[in-house]
Amino acid sequence: MKQQNSGAAVPPVDSPAPQAKAEAKLSRLVELMRVLVEEGFTGSIKVNFSQGGIGRVEKFEEVLK
Repeated sequence: MKQQNSGAAVPPVDSPAPQAKAEAKLSRLVELMRVLVEEGFTGSIKVNFSQGGIGRVEKFEEVLK
């Protein structure tokens, strides 16, 4: 007899929970910002959030001639 799938997606056992993933992304972003400050970054950073999580990060910096 063939089992039917109920349609509910079951995440793999080794994948982190969505909240843990979001926290990891936020930690990486903060660490990146620390490194940029240490290197003398003088531009701007735009962070887009999507449904409470980080969607995209854009970095803008002027290049002086």
